[in-house]
Formats: sequence, structure tokens, C-alpha cells
Amino acid sequence: MRIPLIYQMTRYDCGPTTLVNALRFLYEREEIDPELVRAVYARTLDDFSEDGELGKMGTSHQAMRHVARYLNVYARGAAFPVETRILSGADARLAPDSAVYRALASNGTAKNRRPRAAAIARVWHGANGHYILLTGVEDGRVLAFDPFLEDADGGAVDGTVIREVRDLPLAANRSVDVRAFNRDVRADYALKSSRNADPSDPEGGELILIRRTDR
Repeated sequence: MRIPLIYQMTRYDCGPTTLVNALRFLYEREEIDPELVRAVYARTLDDFSEDGELGKMGTSHQAMRHVARYLNVYARGAAFPVETRILSGADARLAPDSAVYRALASNGTAKNRRPRAAAIARVWHGANGHYILLTGVEDGRVLAFDPFLEDADGGAVDGTVIREVRDLPLAANRSVDVRAFNRDVRADYALKSSRNADPSDPEGGELILIRRTDR
């Protein structure tokens, strides 16, 4: 049984929420061991605010990388069908000829009951870094789930570059022009990178590609 994707509980937990959503999207509820969920939350919300408050700056990209590597180790130890790849720089480009775009397109239609791949993107959202889940391709646009609940008339949704999706609770709540991710400016859903004012990130941004490995 697959279950709907979820929204974050606070302003800060987009990282663990998006990781859990990746599991929800790719696997049936009965396939997910509690250890996976525990491990996600134990390894995220690691970034400190300027006042020294743990978690008040959300989850660092180093922590997200750590969870991605953990999933590969867990896969080997528990024979769980998952494989992750951390893509940065030119490899994180989203375009019809890129590895991530092709993997997302391989999921087939948005209503596919057995998706094979998803990707976690570290993007700009307003003036902040944010994590969203990429789940497919439809009509040349990237389907995504943004865990930050906001009114359709506000925030990132503009009706053109970023559109609201209401009828795919198991897969997406956004449809995004693929070019939005590759912008070198601080704009909604642009991959967060050293080129758009955050020197701690890779030059061309970063994506975590997650695949089911069973057939």
C-alpha cells in the first residue's frame, strides 16, 4: 500500500520530511522498516541558528549526503532494494539529456503505481535554502513535491514556471519548468549553489538520486 506524501511540521524540517517522502514515494508502506525512519531523523536537523539553537537552520547538505550514504550501507546489510548517488556540479544539471531527468522520466505516467526513481533537490525558496522531492516528468516539466505548505497564490507558485498540482497526493504537488532548476540566480527552485550566492554549496548545485534496485 502506498500512502500520500506529507508536509513538514515546522519551518525547519524540510530535509527529513523530504527524505521520508522519498521512501513513501518509492516503496509500499509494508516495505519500510522503522529503522529507516529512525535513521533519517537521527541524522538530520543538524544545523545551528546564529543563536546556537540546534535545528533552527534546518538540515545541512552534509547531513543529507550522510543519510544518502547510510541508505547504501543499509541496502547491503538488509538486502533492501535502494541505491543512492550524490550528484553535484555539471552532473546535477536538469535537462532532457541528463541522467536525473532520464531517471525521473522512466517512472512513466504520474499515476504509475511502481515508480523506480526520485531525486532530492537542495533549492532556493524565497531567501532560504530548502529541500524538495522530484518524482517524475510530465509534458516536459518536472513533477515535484514541496513539503512547505503554503497558499497557491503565494510563495513559489506563479502559475507559469511553477504550477500547483492538486490531484497527485502520492507523487507531486508542483509542476516545474525544468529550466527553473538551472538558474544561476537566487530564485525559487533554482539549485542552491556557489554561483547564486552560497559558497558552501557545489558550483552547479547538488541532487541526490534515489533508485529502487529490484526488478
